[in-house]
Amino acid sequence: MSLKDITKEVHTEAEQTPFMRAVFKKSMPADIWADYTYQKSIIYSSIESVARDAGYTVNCLDVERALKLYQDAKEMTDGHFPRLRPETVEYSRYLLDLAGQGDKILGHLYTWHMGDLHGGQMIKKVMPQFPHRNLDFADVEGTKVKIRALLNDGIGDEAISAFEWAIKLMETYNDELPNNE
Repeated sequence: MSLKDITKEVHTEAEQTPFMRAVFKKSMPADIWADYTYQKSIIYSSIESVARDAGYTVNCLDVERALKLYQDAKEMTDGHFPRLRPETVEYSRYLLDLAGQGDKILGHLYTWHMGDLHGGQMIKKVMPQFPHRNLDFADVEGTKVKIRALLNDGIGDEAISAFEWAIKLMETYNDELPNNE
């Protein structure tokens, strides 16, 4: 079974969250998107630190998005960053604890970064009013190929975990969405 098949159910669940529905209905408030972008910058920093330390980004430097997410968040908030959500802190600690645990971090790199290379490209078109440096890749298809070259089906549990963490974070915004999307 492929990694895509292994994660299909939880991927569909993530796509159907009120948060993602608000994105694709074009009703995402700017302050919520800015907050989420900042939270993602922290998460990506953790993923990329562990992946870099394990040598996974050496041949795939374009995968590093944390700084670009930070720059996007800074522009949207005029440098007045939101508080870190407890889920972001908890997830970042979980990710950092994956250091030295083989290829487990690849499940998280796959889930988040391939999401940017696929759905993120649609988000840029749906929400052009926001900065999307983090979604501007030098070579989208080439970066996908490089990430896929790192993967194996054995990282399925961690890829599922990454989706579950993403859903958990997105759910923290449910009460803040207009009409509780």
